[in-house]
Amino acid sequence: MSVDLVERDAWRAAAQWAFIQRVATVDKTDVTVKLRLYVDVECFVQVYANAAKQLTSFTLVLNRSRIYGRDCEGGLWHRHPADAPEQHDFTPDGQRAVTLDEFLREAQQVLQDRGLL
Repeated sequence: MSVDLVERDAWRAAAQWAFIQRVATVDKTDVTVKLRLYVDVECFVQVYANAAKQLTSFTLVLNRSRIYGRDCEGGLWHRHPADAPEQHDFTPDGQRAVTLDEFLREAQQVLQDRGLL
């Protein structure tokens, strides 16, 4: 997927998910893009894509720490579970490919489970 499509998808998603307050493009080159979809000042979803390396990363960040995430490197997905975000989950569900919308649904659930939404 091109970085322009990733960026466009993030802006579209922000308009559809009520818990996302704003979107910021942090950095963009011809082959990479980093965006933040802000829930509030201390909480955001970071989206990173590198088209040249086939890398996609969705990370839910709270107080400058990852609390949940999903990454794809070279077409292979893994999850950083909410109960142990430093670990890599390579179970069938952890390896399931997700769209940004699916990740935002999961992130919303994580935030609700923690009483943050």
